[in-house]
Amino acid sequence: MKRLAVACFVLLLSACASQYGSDSPQLDSSKPFYVLPLNNQSNMPLAQAQAEQLLASVLAEQGVKVVLYPKQQVSDIEASLTPQKRWTEAMQWLESQPNGYVVGGSIQEWQYKYGLDGEPAIGITITLSDKQQKELWRGSVSKSGWGRESISHIGMKAMEDLLGSLEWN
Repeated sequence: MKRLAVACFVLLLSACASQYGSDSPQLDSSKPFYVLPLNNQSNMPLAQAQAEQLLASVLAEQGVKVVLYPKQQVSDIEASLTPQKRWTEAMQWLESQPNGYVVGGSIQEWQYKYGLDGEPAIGITITLSDKQQKELWRGSVSKSGWGRESISHIGMKAMEDLLGSLEWN
């Protein structure tokens, strides 16, 4: 009976998140990780700005040097309306940076669901490339939380789980 209860509990928890990713190459933790603009495909304005900051923090927690692209000329609001401007600006900046890993991706969902509880739900894809835009790794995660959890908390935990599959040397 106890095993059945544990199995049901695990099944219940696993229904709240899905995660897929390719096999990780051996990554050099001494190289910098450049976080570039994320593509916001969700219906939440500025979701990419929130997710970029969380992504940089989660990577820094892994013990690597993280460099977030500078937001010099294109504001977060303007980037929501014209993402190509921010991308172009970030790529120009990247050209002047030393060799390292390039982190990008997209936000598919970043919202509180409608209803009494208003559960947070996120969906994000993260890609890891070299500076020549050769993709090294790709992973996606979808996660929802309980009514009193914040979207930032759910986003951070989902990114931690996804990036936890990367292998370092």
